[in-house]
Amino acid sequence: MPEPKPIIYPWLRGYWAQLTRYLLQDKLPSALMLVGDPGLGLAALAKAFSNRVVCLSPVDNLPCGSCESCLLFNAENYPDFFYVRPEDEKDSIKIEAIREISASLALSTHYNKPRMVILDPADGMTSPAANSLLKTLEEPSENTCLILITHRLVDLPATIKSRCQLIKVNDVDQVLAQAWLSDEGCHQAHQYLSMANHVPLFAYDLWQKNALEARDSLLKDFLSLLHGRLDPILFAEKCFILKGLPVLKWLTSWLTDAIKYAHGSQEEQLINSDLVGDLKVLIEKLHLEGMSTLVDDLSRIAALEKSQVNQQLMFEEFAIQSYSITGQ
Repeated sequence: MPEPKPIIYPWLRGYWAQLTRYLLQDKLPSALMLVGDPGLGLAALAKAFSNRVVCLSPVDNLPCGSCESCLLFNAENYPDFFYVRPEDEKDSIKIEAIREISASLALSTHYNKPRMVILDPADGMTSPAANSLLKTLEEPSENTCLILITHRLVDLPATIKSRCQLIKVNDVDQVLAQAWLSDEGCHQAHQYLSMANHVPLFAYDLWQKNALEARDSLLKDFLSLLHGRLDPILFAEKCFILKGLPVLKWLTSWLTDAIKYAHGSQEEQLINSDLVGDLKVLIEKLHLEGMSTLVDDLSRIAALEKSQVNQQLMFEEFAIQSYSITGQ
């Protein structure tokens, strides 16, 4: 049975080379910071690098997957690897978690390899946790490397940033991302990447949810609403049922694309370049002023998305407003 290989996404190979160069030059920093948007695979990169650091017999600059360290690492039982993250995505990394890690780092290592610690996301720490981490960074443990992952560099204290080697993951090679999606079995890779604002792992997640079909169905319903063939309440129900998908982003992107197209943008400049025929219908039915009004309405709904406001009611108001703008 083949051993599991670390996940190094094609668009991150340049950053992988940058990380492993520290090892090849025997200059592993005490603290690294990976900076980039969600959906790029930073956590997978950090884990793969941690695996490479502790591997006893790397092959072609990759973890071998079969040594004792790799077997323990892949079974999530490697004693000198720590992954710190909130129990709940909406929660924060608390001071207790940082103190626990600091205590572990004060002990001897189990293997003659650096200890690896990943904090994900580092910008999700509470202030007390950040202060506690700062003490660890100021007095780093011997033979230890901390990897901080952040999607919001601005939210981290300057004192923490200054003590880390920053690696900023910027533009994703869309050719590599599209090829990877296609290799995974996605036959509409270009459309899914466009729908996901060119973030490959978000595109993959949308593909797994068959989001393209859901998007097209919702657009068909939206056009039926504007033609008076679908009740606004029923349209709002459809939006609410699809709340696990980026419904607000879809609605906003259709309207903003239609506005851009009306102002002369080329098809290739649009997010929904495959829907130009439908965008023309939006322009005809809603006109520029009406579309701008609806974009503002959607912005207000998005701002209240995580509040206790009844979202289905807000979708109903949006649907009624959309239909009323057509003047039917």
